[in-house]
Amino acid sequence: MTAERIPASLGGATSHGHLLELIRSTGGLSRQQLLSATGMSRATLYERLETLLRRGFIYEAESLEATGGRRSRKIRFDDRGRVVLALALGQTHATVSVTDTGGSQLRSVTLKHDIADPSASVLAPLLDAGKSLLAQGKGEVLVGVGVSLPAPVEAETGFVTHPTTIPGWHPEAVADAISNTWPVPFVVENDARAAALGERTTDAETVVYVKVATGIGCGIVVEGSILRGAHGAAGDIGHIRMGENGPLCRCGRHGCLAAYSSGRALIERLADHGLNDLDAISRAGRSGDRQVTVLLDAAADVLGRALAATIATLNPDRLVVGGIIGSIPAFVDQVRGRVVTDVVDRIAEGLTVEAGDPGDQSAIQGLTSLVMRKVFAAEAIDSVVTDFAVP
Repeated sequence: MTAERIPASLGGATSHGHLLELIRSTGGLSRQQLLSATGMSRATLYERLETLLRRGFIYEAESLEATGGRRSRKIRFDDRGRVVLALALGQTHATVSVTDTGGSQLRSVTLKHDIADPSASVLAPLLDAGKSLLAQGKGEVLVGVGVSLPAPVEAETGFVTHPTTIPGWHPEAVADAISNTWPVPFVVENDARAAALGERTTDAETVVYVKVATGIGCGIVVEGSILRGAHGAAGDIGHIRMGENGPLCRCGRHGCLAAYSSGRALIERLADHGLNDLDAISRAGRSGDRQVTVLLDAAADVLGRALAATIATLNPDRLVVGGIIGSIPAFVDQVRGRVVTDVVDRIAEGLTVEAGDPGDQSAIQGLTSLVMRKVFAAEAIDSVVTDFAVP
């Protein structure tokens, strides 16, 4: 890694926190590379590296090629033994995972529930599962907890803002449950937004992600950052009205997108066909069941019409369709066909439409990223170092 390849936003790092951010983002640099990248004096750089080393944020890793003197060593972010606990809640189940700092799952368990039940009865088993998974680790340090919910969330506080799918939950129910269980930083995010972040491949791309499972959720990531909107409702497309006299939605209105294209809507239409859950519909759709395929095509076509305006407005690099229903190949193909037909050529030609993860892996990956960003933000590290230095 040379100084020329270092992100411009991190060049000239001065504080302890920005220095650590530079080391983390590059995967590690030598002292000479850090001097070149930051422009700091040797004495200042070495003092800050020593502080980060004593605090356990960095370590000296492998030796590099000799450059006329003794071999230098790469300075890396010390993620050894650090783990994140991620709880990805859906409407019918939740996945609880212990991940490494990169989002790879180390241990995981999936539990069934009904998200409409009281918060205590839904959260208590998940908290117990998290404790059990953490207890199985050896020499691990929990750095933070991330939770995703199928509901609008206020990212700054972790409070649920409009609990349409969880009407009996207090806004602070999740934040209180997590903070009272683990004395570490935590984040709470909408499930589709967390998954959108988890689906990105680079921080340079713009991604629109839509999850089609029991309900419909959408997340938008622009250059590595989640787009939340002025009131935290960006991407809340499930209740866009697609027809004045359409099917009745759970929200009480007629013609909402969710009433046409959600997994719940498909279950209602396929009950007489003997398909009463999303797993069965997914299997039938993937195997080419004609009756299921016809309904999937219709649902995907309506979804594609709803997404076309978003795609035309944002001009993203990729549209990712995930969730147990959304990731069915025929469903993705139909969404792709409708979107490409409805938007202008210059947008369609540069757009990739692809299937996302059918389960919770994307949300867990996104939650891990959010936790790591919060815990190891430059400002957070500078605060820790300052507090540490005070007698």
